[in-house]
Amino acid sequence: MLRAFKRVFDKNVRAGIALDGTHAGLARVRRLDDGSLSLAARVLDTAGGDEAWADRAASQATGMDLDRTPVSTVLSADAYHLRLVEVPNVPADERLAAIRWRIKDLIEFPLDDAVVELFEMPPHANPGDSPIAYAVVTKRDEVLQQIDLMKRVDLQLDVIDIPELCIRNIAVMLPQDKNGVAFLHFTDDCGFLTITRQGVLHLIRRLKIGRRALVDAADDQFTLQERAAGISLEVQRSLDYYESHYDCQPITEIILGPGTDLDALPAALTEHLGLSVNRITFDELFHLENDISSEEQAGCLLAVGAALRADTQVQPAELR
Repeated sequence: MLRAFKRVFDKNVRAGIALDGTHAGLARVRRLDDGSLSLAARVLDTAGGDEAWADRAASQATGMDLDRTPVSTVLSADAYHLRLVEVPNVPADERLAAIRWRIKDLIEFPLDDAVVELFEMPPHANPGDSPIAYAVVTKRDEVLQQIDLMKRVDLQLDVIDIPELCIRNIAVMLPQDKNGVAFLHFTDDCGFLTITRQGVLHLIRRLKIGRRALVDAADDQFTLQERAAGISLEVQRSLDYYESHYDCQPITEIILGPGTDLDALPAALTEHLGLSVNRITFDELFHLENDISSEEQAGCLLAVGAALRADTQVQPAELR
C-alpha cells in the first residue's frame, strides 16, 4: 500500500515479488486485449545469502523482460502490524494524521520511525456502528530495505504492498466472489483468510498455523486433526463476524489457494463448517506462459497477487 516512487508505466503489465521464508515468488501479469490475463512466474531460493539471491533475482527478471515493468513488492508477515481502528470524525485529508496519533501507544517503536497507511472497510449493516479501518504500521527501515533490495536487482519498484491485499486481488477474480467467498492461503509460517464480495474486501484474518506446521503434522493424524480443527474454528469466527456485521448472504464456499494438498484440511473444514471447500490453480485464472507446479504456485501466490494490483483498487499515500 505504500507508494515508494512516482513513475509512468504501461498499465497493462505489472510484476510482483514476495519473500516467503527461504524462497521468493516473482510474477508478471499482462492484461491482454481480450481482457484475459497472461501470467509468467518463478520461485527462487533465497537461502544462499543476500548477494546470491540478488544475482538470481536479477537474472530471472532479465529473462522475464521486467526492465521497464512496474514492480510491487510485499512486506513479510513479521514486518508490519495491522490495527483495526475506528475512523476518526475528521476531514479525509486529516484522517491519517489522526490515526497515527491514536496508534502511537499500540506500537513498540517510536512513531517517528513508523510508516502508516490506512484502508477503510465497508460500512456495517447497523447504521449506528462507527466506520472502521485497518491501519498498516511498519518501520521506515523495512520500507527502505525493500527499496534498496529492488535497486540492487535493478527492478522498477513503485509500490510496497501487504499479503492480505495481494490475496484479495486473487479472491476477487473468482466467480464465487459475486455472492461472497472465503479465500484461505498458507505461507510457510502463517495462514491468511479473506472474505470478499463483489470485488470488496470485507474481512481479513491472520492464522498462526502455516504450511510448514501442516506438512510437519502430515504423519501424525492426531496433531493434524487438531491443527485443522483450530483453523476451522478461526474460519468460523470470521464467518460469524461477517454475517453479523454485514447485510450479505451467508458464505457457502471456501476456496483454498494452490499448494494446500492435505486432504485433512478440506475434510475438517467441511465437517466443522458444513460448507463446500474447493481448491484453485492458476491455470483456471490465467494463460500460463510457463509450467508452474502446485507447490510453486503456493510459493508465488503473493507475488501474483501483487502483480494484479491496479491503481483503481487502492490509492496509496506518499511514503511518510
